[in-house]
Amino acid sequence: MRKTDRIIIKLLPFLVIASALPLPAFCLEAISQETVITGTSEKPEAPLASKRLKTSDTASLLKDIPGVTLATGGGVSSLPIIHGLGDDRLTIYVDGMCLTSACANHMNPPLSYIAPSNVSSVGVKAGVTSVSYGGDNVGGTIHVESDQPVFAKPGEGTKGSGSVSTYYRSINQSTGAAFSGAVATSNLSFGVTGSIDHAKDYKDGHGNTVTSTYYESRNLGATLALKGNTSLLTLKAGHQSIPDQGFVNQWMDMVDNDASFFNLGYKDSFSWGKLDAKAFWENTYHKMDSGVDKLAIPAVQTGMTYMPMETRGIDLGYSLKAEIPFAEKNLLRLGHEFHRFTLNDSWPPVAGSMMMSPNTFVNINDGRRDRYSLFAEWESKVSKEVTTVFGVRDELVQMNTGSVQGYNTGMMYAADAKAFNAQDHARNDNNLDITAQVKFEPASNAAYEVGFARKTRTPNLYERYAWSNSFMCSGMINWVGDGNAYVGNLDLKPETANTLSLSADLHDSARKNWELKVTPYYTYVNDYIDVNVLTLKSTGNTLQFANHDARIYGLDVSGKIGVWDNASYGSGQLSGSLGYVHGRNSDTGNSLYHMMPLNGSLSLEQRVSGWTNAVELQLVSDKTEVDALRKEPTTPGFAILNFRAAYQWKNLRVDCGITNLFDRFYYLPLGGINYDHNLANKRLTPFESVAGQGRSFNVGLTQAF
Repeated sequence: MRKTDRIIIKLLPFLVIASALPLPAFCLEAISQETVITGTSEKPEAPLASKRLKTSDTASLLKDIPGVTLATGGGVSSLPIIHGLGDDRLTIYVDGMCLTSACANHMNPPLSYIAPSNVSSVGVKAGVTSVSYGGDNVGGTIHVESDQPVFAKPGEGTKGSGSVSTYYRSINQSTGAAFSGAVATSNLSFGVTGSIDHAKDYKDGHGNTVTSTYYESRNLGATLALKGNTSLLTLKAGHQSIPDQGFVNQWMDMVDNDASFFNLGYKDSFSWGKLDAKAFWENTYHKMDSGVDKLAIPAVQTGMTYMPMETRGIDLGYSLKAEIPFAEKNLLRLGHEFHRFTLNDSWPPVAGSMMMSPNTFVNINDGRRDRYSLFAEWESKVSKEVTTVFGVRDELVQMNTGSVQGYNTGMMYAADAKAFNAQDHARNDNNLDITAQVKFEPASNAAYEVGFARKTRTPNLYERYAWSNSFMCSGMINWVGDGNAYVGNLDLKPETANTLSLSADLHDSARKNWELKVTPYYTYVNDYIDVNVLTLKSTGNTLQFANHDARIYGLDVSGKIGVWDNASYGSGQLSGSLGYVHGRNSDTGNSLYHMMPLNGSLSLEQRVSGWTNAVELQLVSDKTEVDALRKEPTTPGFAILNFRAAYQWKNLRVDCGITNLFDRFYYLPLGGINYDHNLANKRLTPFESVAGQGRSFNVGLTQAF
């Protein structure tokens, strides 16, 4: 009997017991420090609307959430970081699908597969994450949902709805359009969505072009839903095409990315509780090579011009989750999940090149990463003031890959390939997650939470199986944009993070006039996947993934206060946030890579007679804590002022704004290096950081119907 079958059989008694339990006449809500932002096509005035005007990158919708920062990628492919832990250290769901970057440079991260125009809600759970929110992460979870199916009211007949929108941003001549439409009865709904985004290279605050920042993205989707008395069956399908996307901090660019998916979901309520089931399949064909900007660099033209890379990745999986009220004021959550990611990464030979021919370079051959998960979570309303949640999650992660080969049998490749092929590639990890949370609400205007979590993450396929020590090849294994080369390590252990988090949430009873939330946290990561140096070079180091211990601590502060509320000037609200994170490798004493310096934001917003106006100030201090092994550059602090205004008239919304009002020049603290500049200067160090965008005039229009 296969291990998959044994795990499913173990799950069956849970569901049988669950079906026999009675349903009390109450419902509990889980403890959650989750931050949720909403915005649907039916309600264009919702909070996400103003964020969409400034970006075509779905990850950027998270940037104002306390504790969340972004590592620079392509124009639609930033990588979110939560409390200093990002990328594959987070679990990211798009409509319940757990997606994986199918690229050695992570140019197609999970959030790049959904356009901002199609996002209806974003939920971020940082640090102490309940086991029911997902496993295989040490930093937190992100849940992004598209618009939910629309149904007509009983007796209403057939109902139609939808929206169209368009925008323009001057900084990179970015243009785009999106549409959504649905037709539905009270039980059946069919909807479609589509979007296109296009941009040229942007300019920095000095008016200089930042090359390889162009992009084009096209998305199409369809939803078919059937609603019963208590049930909802949903089938979603979609396709994405990204024909071009430049990456200023990478050696290569994306020259094609085609992805398709199917997503089947079922929800229902029974006498014993609730059931949520989902199954999905997503297929990506991805290509990298030198883009148009890199090909125009004279230093590149005289050296290596082309290096095509082709990847196919498939995510598939399912989940079964049950919520079962029992006894009095107790709730049991049980679940089983399966997720498989397969990857083939090969680099075709280059005609006329001695180093890159005559064979196809096989980087990952039939790579496989399977996760089998079981979890149980108990939430209890101990008293009127105290709620507790305890959860346990067990995951079996199985990984394997086939034999590899270099471009040829020369010594540059033969020894590494032979050594890798001679080893057993199969690896099995049994990961245990434990969470405990207590929430204390002594009054209607105060809540306090304390939580502890033990979270575990198994290495990704590249961290374990990238095999070549050649700088030309290992330099392609880099999703952090630092100009270095990375080699895998078959002996890597899973990361295990122990996190303690406290939170105080003070507010008025209605959460309308004022609110202050303070969250300090501390994380110690055993076997944190950092690096050891294999070769030191002036042009970039060759590094190997290696386990070290690490510690991370920080503080999130956010709040708001009503400033005025009268008939003449409407209502005014002042809101702000402050974030600090510090991370160290406990073994070496080095700073961890991509730690965001002290940063904050302040916004004054006015709402009056259909108008929403705001002035926003973004503040970032000097970045001086850097990773010397990666040659991470320091960056000076900066302040940026933005202005935005929107007018809502019935179902028509007009947005306008100016970002970086005073056209300040600044470097992105998490932008990595400007690889194009590095190539143009024949890879001389020190590396220059990536400059941020200069002043941009933005305008958008949304019509719902």
